[in-house]
Amino acid sequence: MKKIKAILFDLAGTLIYPKDPVGYVYSNVARSFGFETDYRKLDEKFAEVVKKEVPPVAGELEEKKWWREVVFKTFDLCGYDLKNKFDEVFKELFKVFSQKSAWTIYPDVIPVLEKLFGGVCHGKLVQIGLISNFDSRLEIILKELELNKYFHCLAYSGKVGFSKPDPKIFQYALNELNIIPEEALYVGDSLNIDYYPACDLGINSLLLNREGNYSMGLLQQAQGIKTILNLNEIFNFIAF
Repeated sequence: MKKIKAILFDLAGTLIYPKDPVGYVYSNVARSFGFETDYRKLDEKFAEVVKKEVPPVAGELEEKKWWREVVFKTFDLCGYDLKNKFDEVFKELFKVFSQKSAWTIYPDVIPVLEKLFGGVCHGKLVQIGLISNFDSRLEIILKELELNKYFHCLAYSGKVGFSKPDPKIFQYALNELNIIPEEALYVGDSLNIDYYPACDLGINSLLLNREGNYSMGLLQQAQGIKTILNLNEIFNFIAF
């Protein structure tokens, strides 16, 4: 592995996660407007909808339009008609997920970022970057969670206009940090969105299998995939 000059992270599912299931939040907000729903059904349909929808380009108007469609389809596929209250429900949901209270930082994140931040690897200061498909609310959330201070570069869909697995969002981060792919180590929790696209560019990559979403059988079958179960294991792959 070439000398590592930067560690790049995915955000949701890697550094932070929703405090409550998305369907639970949707259900609670709907209830506040007088609609009773099953959060389990909403959670299931939300996951289905998000997988099918093409991520929006940069710009708050496009993002809100995209999320509005996701929220509408989620309730609609569950058979819930929010009638003339839908716009109010959507507005509240969009606000809720931009707040600190909606997110939780994984326990290993702060200690690892603290060790990396200002640290030295192979005699060089290590830079820290973020590559995420998040929208324009990302910087607000990072600031509220007090994570913004750790990052030298933020490459996210709402800012750069590209979404993973598009190589252009990875290249944006490399350019911002003034490094070549071989000098970066990228950590994310998805094979298809994080690991493979980064590898295709020549970036050293680690798959974070924090939740055990990928079975050992699948990973062994794929062969050659470098996997970690928590962020502390990053230091097994870099001299620090």
